[in-house]
Amino acid sequence: MVRLVRMPATRIREVPLHRTTNLELYRALDRFGPLVSELREMGARVAGRLGRNRVWMVSSTATGGGVAEVMPRTCSLLADLGVDARWLVLEPGDPAFFAVTKGLHNMLHGAPGLERPEEARVVYERVSAEAASEMRQIDRRDLVVIHDPQPAGIALHLRRPEAGRLAWRCHVGVPQRNENTTAAWDFLRPYLGVYDRMLFTMMAYAPDEWLAKSGEICPGIDPFAHKNRPLRPYKLLGIMRSAGLIPGPPVPHWAQFRAKVQRWNGRWEESPLPSLLYCPTILQVSRFDRLKGFEPLLPAFERLIHMTPEVAPTLRANSERVLSEIERAHLVLAGPDPTGVTDDPEAAEVLADLCRAHDALPDRLRDRVHVLRLPMADVKENALIVNALQRMASVVIQNSIREGFGLTVSEALWKRAPVVASNVGGIAMQIRHGSDGVLIDDPRSPESIARALLELVASPMQGEAMARSGRERVREHFTVLSEIRSWLRTFDRLLEGGGLAASPAG
Repeated sequence: MVRLVRMPATRIREVPLHRTTNLELYRALDRFGPLVSELREMGARVAGRLGRNRVWMVSSTATGGGVAEVMPRTCSLLADLGVDARWLVLEPGDPAFFAVTKGLHNMLHGAPGLERPEEARVVYERVSAEAASEMRQIDRRDLVVIHDPQPAGIALHLRRPEAGRLAWRCHVGVPQRNENTTAAWDFLRPYLGVYDRMLFTMMAYAPDEWLAKSGEICPGIDPFAHKNRPLRPYKLLGIMRSAGLIPGPPVPHWAQFRAKVQRWNGRWEESPLPSLLYCPTILQVSRFDRLKGFEPLLPAFERLIHMTPEVAPTLRANSERVLSEIERAHLVLAGPDPTGVTDDPEAAEVLADLCRAHDALPDRLRDRVHVLRLPMADVKENALIVNALQRMASVVIQNSIREGFGLTVSEALWKRAPVVASNVGGIAMQIRHGSDGVLIDDPRSPESIARALLELVASPMQGEAMARSGRERVREHFTVLSEIRSWLRTFDRLLEGGGLAASPAG
């Protein structure tokens, strides 16, 4: 006898927001005054058109990933402008749902994904319909913005909003097309036709059939967020001690973190990394995703060390210093604990593979390569740990194989860190090669990665100049204030009924 197991119902949960953001604080920060004034004027116009209605942002999870990271501050800033923005997240009853959407995520980046698309569609449609039935708090005159492929199918089952008030924001994609991207868009096509506006990080990500109703919005970092705010030396060291990253006397009780960073040493353990205090550090911090390009960094680091004798003669007067820097360098590969990233079921497997690759390194190299699992028990503490790591790093690298945008790049540039990153997707929007950082054309090539790293290690003054230029580029284009301006333009267009016929600009 076959026993049928009934899955728990899908839920939609509103995430509580602490609406304490004051837009006026940005006026005194890095010449943001004129932009703040512009946002005030735009916000008043949108709020007037919206009236008593709301903007609903809908995404897949409240923790882990760039969308979850920027959503609280985005909604809070909109509220400060008079636009009542709320945030809903999806809690699927069927655990297979996020396996399906992870497959779609990979396919939209051009990688293999769903092996049984028709079975996947059954799961996807059931969860989408259940989620839509839970969204009773949405009025027909509200603006609804659904983020990414995970909840994209909800719109088809919603009580239809008024015309022009339904948008889809896709944060992922690649400009190149192959059989995997084609299959992903074929899967999503039945659910996307109902949207009045489709928003992409780059217009190159938008399929040709939807260009007429597509626009562009770049994500941005928040300079006042815990991940990006300045840290005085005592605060920086206190965070690292609280997280268990460096040794030292106990921190006060009120400054203790709920959980400490764990380091892989044949097993997960809480053990400090004294090298962070006195050795050059190359850092990558990202979700544990195969497309983030972690594994090529191990042979690249080994190549960097072995490359030294052959390149030393070309470094002339700097050769002794550069040799010493490389000889003392450490590689840190850090990412969130996979148990805290609910919409990425592959993360644990990717991390396990990385740990096995670490174990296979020669002893001398293994002692200088560190795989870190960052706690997710407290979002603020996780953000402070990432902030501290990026500020301690000599070079920040983002070796993504595919990347929709890559907020970690703007985060590092804002902190004036020298950055090496792959020349893919949204990363190439953020970095001008040779001006703001160094781009790698082949992120799978250890040789290419090693030579890019050597360029910054060998020329610290060049790295500092790039870092200053990179911060200015982020200030001009990639902060949350620029993103808010794009959202207000989008809302204004939707509310005046222009959702279908619009220019490519946000």
